[in-house]
Order: sequence, then structure tokens, then C-alpha cells
Amino acid sequence: MNRLPCFALLAYFLPDVASYKILVYNSRYGHSHSNFLGNIADILVETGHDVTSLIPIIDPRVNDVTEKSKKIFIQRSDEVESILSGLSSIRANFFKTSIFDPIGVYKHRTMFTLHFVAQCRAVLNETTVIERLRNEKFDVMIVENFDMCGVALSHLLQPRSLITSGAGYPFAHMLEEFGLPLALSYNPSSFTTHLDVHSMWSRMRNIYANWLMHFHFYPRRQLIEELFRERFGSDFPSLEEISSHAAYTLTNSEPLIDYAAPTLNRVLSIPGIGAKQPKALNEHWNAILAQRPKTILISFGSVAKSVDLPPTVKQSITAVIGRFPEITFIWKIQRRLFRMSNCQRGRLRMICSMTIESRRIFVPIFGDQPRNSGMMEHNGLGKVLDKFDLEYPDKVEAVIREVLTDRKYAEKSRQVSAMLAKKPFTSREILIKTVEFAAEFGPSAALRPQSYDMNIVVYHNLDIFACATVFFVLLAYAAVRSVTRIMTSLIMRQWESSGKSKTA
Repeated sequence: MNRLPCFALLAYFLPDVASYKILVYNSRYGHSHSNFLGNIADILVETGHDVTSLIPIIDPRVNDVTEKSKKIFIQRSDEVESILSGLSSIRANFFKTSIFDPIGVYKHRTMFTLHFVAQCRAVLNETTVIERLRNEKFDVMIVENFDMCGVALSHLLQPRSLITSGAGYPFAHMLEEFGLPLALSYNPSSFTTHLDVHSMWSRMRNIYANWLMHFHFYPRRQLIEELFRERFGSDFPSLEEISSHAAYTLTNSEPLIDYAAPTLNRVLSIPGIGAKQPKALNEHWNAILAQRPKTILISFGSVAKSVDLPPTVKQSITAVIGRFPEITFIWKIQRRLFRMSNCQRGRLRMICSMTIESRRIFVPIFGDQPRNSGMMEHNGLGKVLDKFDLEYPDKVEAVIREVLTDRKYAEKSRQVSAMLAKKPFTSREILIKTVEFAAEFGPSAALRPQSYDMNIVVYHNLDIFACATVFFVLLAYAAVRSVTRIMTSLIMRQWESSGKSKTA
């Protein structure tokens, strides 16, 4: 009996999938950002594509996450190292400063900009690497619109398709680069935790918050543009212009736990991309969790660490813990407690938590955390506690007791968890199909909104309103003049008539 070789059988049954060349620009500066892009790279490798990750190292403490793609590292420059050394004191002040303080934002915005620009300069100095990447003729280049060096670099490398992205919900200039309306009357800015659409004051505060976001992130974009124009000529396009021609935009946003906001067909959500099932706990942690019927985990993330909390806040939290003898508290001070795969990074942690029927209290510290926390409370999935209330034990205790005793939080968590489990398309499927489609067909002009080609006057129809205002003012003026003339004429006639009657 003749038998086909094993490899022939595999070739017969496997689908004919084209392998595309993909470049992922993955700066190492923030855990959530590297986690988002690193997982994208590995998933595309698993699908059979040839993926290269270009990794400028801004913060060496951050892992690039990708384990399967080919890596090209750009070591951080001495300039970047010098700048980052001055940021440690600023990070320790996250718990004390208000994000609505314009003076504080002004002080921080330059510090949080210069290291991106300095490392971008280091990337451009690697002319051999850039030329090699240009010669690769990538089908797709994936960048994130946070470190804008990758967006500008895409114009030099000229991939067939550019895919922009955001490791969370887009904010400030990112919305404009993606072609999305701000919709500030009902879409909270990243600095906004609560927005009452029926309150004029609340909407004004949201506009101010959005202005602060623009004010904070504008220098980064301006200096990157200036850097590229110094190197490649004054006609180098703006970052918004480059982004406008992207084939697609990928965001790490879950619509089911977000605010409803305007979007485009080419902006696709791939929430929790790369999230894996948490590993089973060892005997040590199982024994700890078994001591009491309930357990509360306290963690402030990987940037604003608990170790940096002001002493008054540490004392307050300690006092609150003593008021709940029936509950086990696990407080993450600096190191990771549970090896929950990669569900411990930024917004991914929030999305992953929805697969567990747990109650949540959110303490927004900086960045986009106010909006992320607010959207969870808005959807009934937790309670927001102001960071400035942490030093008051009674306020902290009240929030904990509310979340523990009000069943609506647990019920809503179960409902949303079930909905997420039964979504018709997974983030992995959307990612793979979108990237392959962009690689095969390139960007479509039909998906590029004309708003990119409109200035603020035309976009908001201010010219039409101005013309209409002038028209109605002139019309009113003409009407008043006409009425005045008619009334004057009538009065004159009556006066003349009255005079003739007296003469007679």
C-alpha cells in the first residue's frame, strides 16, 4: 500500500497562507506599551509572518515582551540616561500633585519629552540600520502614536501599509492623528474621571482637561518633526499627515467597558491582545488565600509604586487594614506578587480583571488613569477613590465597605465577563485579518476621512456660521430700516392729514 510522506499530508491539509514582512516599532519606555506591541509581534509570528521588532531602549528596566520576532536593538544614548535620572523624583511626586495644575504640567512636559527626542536622535544616527530596513521593503509597519519617532520613521522606510496604534484609548493629538472627533461635550478627556453632560461646569472642566493633555504632549510632536526636518529637509510631512494615510489604527480599548464615542471604520479595537490565562498559584499563596473568606489586593501599578506613597497615606492604609480583621489584605509594595502572565500591565490589567468576578476600587494617579477609572465606575464595574482621599482612613473604609456590600458591582462584573467571553470576534482574529488585509491591498483612500484636509474654520463650519450671521444681521438691519421707513411714512401722512383737517 502506497503512503504519502507525512510532510506531503501536511502540505495538503494546511491552508495556503501568504507570509508577509512586518516591522513593529516597539520602544522600551513603558510596560503597557511594550506589552501591547510585543504581543502583537509574537501573534503575527505565530501566524507565519516574518516579523522584525525595532526596539529603541529608553528605559532598560522595561521588557520588550516579544520572544518570537527578530529583534534590532537601538541602545539608549548617554543623553537619554542623563534625562531619565532626573525623572525618578518626579515619579515619586505623582501621589502629591494634581494633574489639573497647569504649572505642574508645564514643569513635567519638557522632562517627559526630551528623552523620546534624544532616543529618536540615536535611532536616526544608526544610518546603516535604517538603510537595511528600507531595503527590506516591508509589507506593513506597525507603530504606536505615543513615541512619535516610529510614525516619522515610517515615512523614510515606506512600507506598503502603515498601521498606527494606541495601547489604550486615544488622547489629545492621537485623536486628531487617527481622524477621530474629540466630542468633548460627552467624551471624557484622559484627565477626566467624571463628566456630567448636563452640567456646563463639568463640560468646561473636560475642555480644560483636554487642553492640558494637548499642552503636555505637544512639545514631543513638535520636536520630533523639527528633528526630522533638520535631517531630511523642511518639506518633511507633519506627523498628523503621515498618520492620516495609515491603512488602519489598532487600539487596546474594550467598547463594552468604555464610553460610547465616535469612531471610524479603520479604527479597530483589539482589547487584551495577547492576554493569557493566569498560572495556578503555588501552595504558599493558596494557604494565604484560604485563611479568610475574602481577600483584598492593593496595588498602585508599576510606575507609581506603593513604596513612593507619602507616609501619611501608608499610615492611613495600615489603619484601614486593621478595621477589617475578617479580610486578608495583600499589599504589593514594589515587586510582582502573582505571576499572572502578562495581565499586570496598564489597561491590559483592567481588561483581564473583567474575566474574574471581583469588585474593584480605582485610585487614578496620573496619565490616562482618570478616564480609565471613570469609565469603569460609569459602567457599574467599580468605585473611584480620589488619590487625595487616601490619607483619610474613614473615606477609604467607606468606599471599601460600599463595594463589598453592594451586590450591583459583583452582578455587573458577572454580566460583563459573560459578554466578553462570547464576543463574536476575538482580538487575535481581528489583528491577524487586519494586518494581512493591509499587507495585501495597502491603504484605502475610502477609509481616510476628509477632515484631515480641513482647517479648524472649515471643520466646524465657522465660515458658514459667519456668513449666516452676517446675512441675518443684514437682513435684520434691512427689516428694521424698512419698518422704520414705513412707520415714518405713516406718521408723516397722519401728521399731514391732521394738519389739513385743522386748516379746514
